[in-house]
Amino acid sequence: MKKIFTLIAFITLVSSTSFAQTANLNITLSDVLSFTVTQPNDLNVNFDTEEKYSNGITALATDHISVVSSKGYIVKAVAGTVTGTALLAPGSVKLTSAIGATNAGNTGGLTFTSNVILPVAGSDAATIVTADATSWNGSNSANKFNVSYLIGANGAYAGKLVGANVIPVVYTVIQK
Repeated sequence: MKKIFTLIAFITLVSSTSFAQTANLNITLSDVLSFTVTQPNDLNVNFDTEEKYSNGITALATDHISVVSSKGYIVKAVAGTVTGTALLAPGSVKLTSAIGATNAGNTGGLTFTSNVILPVAGSDAATIVTADATSWNGSNSANKFNVSYLIGANGAYAGKLVGANVIPVVYTVIQK
């Protein structure tokens, strides 16, 4: 009986021995940056009343800009080449940014701007959103932003030649 107990104790002692080995996970983190800009129909405006010529038209582009970034970033805007019969000035457009209607991204450290005058092509772009942190909020990778355009306020387009005109807004995103 004593031999059986000793044998069981020896087997128990041997079976509780453990071994460990290491597998190294070699992980490289790289910067990620992408963005998209939508072209909603609300950006097609018609100056056809005294009120519109006097006060301008506010066109809201909901979820207009979407940014995915692995670190802080800055969204900037500048006018492209203006086309049309009236030779409209880019400075007749003011931009206001806000968090998007369906944003699920990180909202910490975001700074928005109001009534920023759209700079002319070839000049320094205006900052419209600054993010101090990544766009990721858990598994939601993108920040979405609304942009409100105040177009042609204070009679800016009165006396101009009638016809179709385009003021392109060129957005860029850079990481901090």
